[in-house]
Order: sequence, then structure tokens, then C-alpha cells
Amino acid sequence: MRVTNIRIRPFNVGCNFQIELPNGKTVLIDPWFTGNEFADGHTKEEIEAADYIILTHAHFDHDLDIGYFVQKFNAKVFCGALSALDEVKFHKIPYDNIFPVFPNSSYTLEDFRIEFYQAKHNPSGGRTWSPESIGVVPGHEACDTWGSIESLDFILTTNNNFRILCASGRVVWNDLFDICKEKAPDLLLRQAGVREGTGDMRTGKQVDAKTLAKLMASYGAQTIFPFHHDVMIKREGLEAVNAYMDEVAKEVQKLSPGAQFVNPVAWKWYSLGSDVIEEE
Repeated sequence: MRVTNIRIRPFNVGCNFQIELPNGKTVLIDPWFTGNEFADGHTKEEIEAADYIILTHAHFDHDLDIGYFVQKFNAKVFCGALSALDEVKFHKIPYDNIFPVFPNSSYTLEDFRIEFYQAKHNPSGGRTWSPESIGVVPGHEACDTWGSIESLDFILTTNNNFRILCASGRVVWNDLFDICKEKAPDLLLRQAGVREGTGDMRTGKQVDAKTLAKLMASYGAQTIFPFHHDVMIKREGLEAVNAYMDEVAKEVQKLSPGAQFVNPVAWKWYSLGSDVIEEE
């Protein structure tokens, strides 16, 4: 007998995921489809539902299609309080649809409970601000600036107590590891791009597989999905990234027996649940 807790579909750009809850409601994280070069022939029109949108930060490669999904599905949008007004202005989001949140705030809704935590993201384009570091979308400059300043991690708990942790920021402090000891997430969504030392996302060297595996295993989740493949593929190429992810998966199994690191295929649905098997 198999019980399905959630279905999840990654898109391997930014932190873009679609999650289907047990009751059929749908959550989008950081929806970005328009203009990204990794869509591989797919379009945002293929997304058939979006009841909720969660925005980790306001860079254009994380928020660009929020307005489309709000208008099409009347989606509720959770985003950082500091960037909320500029998100409303750029995406023309009705006030009733926006839910500005602060770190350490939580919401219990009909479909899930969600808790937000302070994160720290890489600046867009480098370590210091400059006009060139702002994104390329006209009129989006204010949102991009907030995206470099304000970032959120979160834990979403379904009504059957399946916990999804999204860790989108850099590891600047260890609070989230302490929170995980209490909350015990079942699924970790974690940015795979981690640079050595103080290297930034454009010039810094990616850490080796053992180092990334140690970080991924530190959250204590049973299943791990990496994200932001697009940045790594641009730098290293798809074949090299897949080989690197395979090595990370092997190291995770050594460090945390029973855990699995999944290098997901973009646009493919994955079902996460539990099995009860009668042994012979």
C-alpha cells in the first residue's frame, strides 16, 4: 500500500517548483518561465493551477511570472514585507492577493501551515551594488534591489504533517539547522550553487561534492531536491553538472543513510510518500 504525501515538479531554474498538496491545491515557488533559456519548449501556459505563490526573494529570475498566475488563478502571494509594495506595483497584484510576511511569522491556512525565517541571498550579479548588477527587465529595478537585500526561507507543513523546507539563502548563520532539529523536515529544497570562501555567484568556484553533500545532509531531511541548476549549467555544462550531482548523491547516502539526494529532471512530476510492504 502506498500513501502519497505530495507531488512536486521542478523546473531547474531559480527556486521554481510546483507542489500539489494531498487535497489537490497547488503551490508555486518563485515562478519564472518567461524568457528563461531552460524551458526546453515548455511554457507557463502548461501550469494548470496555482492557488498559492511563495516568493523567496524578488529577483526577476524568481518572480517574473507572478502577475500572470495571480490574474489567471487568483493566487494568494506570500512575499517579504519590504518588497511587497514594489511587487504589487510591478505585477499589478490586487491588495487582497498579497500577504507581506516578516521573518519568524507564521500562517495557518485551510490547506497548510507555513513558517518564515530570515535568509541572506547573494546580490544580483556580484558582491557589491552597481547599475550593471540590476536585472535586465525594464521597470523591475526596485524589485531586483529588494531581491538582493530581503530573502526568506520557509517550512510548509501539510495537513498530514509532511514538512517541506525551502532553504534559498546562503549559510551565514546556523539558526536554520537548529530549527530543523525541532521541525524535522521531510523534504529539503536547497540551492545547489555554493561557492568556496567568499566567492560570488559569477566568479566564485563551486565547492566540491563532499562539501555540498555535508551541507545538504545537515538539515536532516529524508529527501533532498537541489535547485538553481541554470546558473551551474551556464558555467559548467549539463553533462558536468549531472556528474557532479551524482557524486553529491553518493556522498549524501554515506553521511545520512536512508536519505536520498535527487537530481530532478525539469518539468517531470515526482510523487513523495510512504510504502507499507508485507515481507515474505
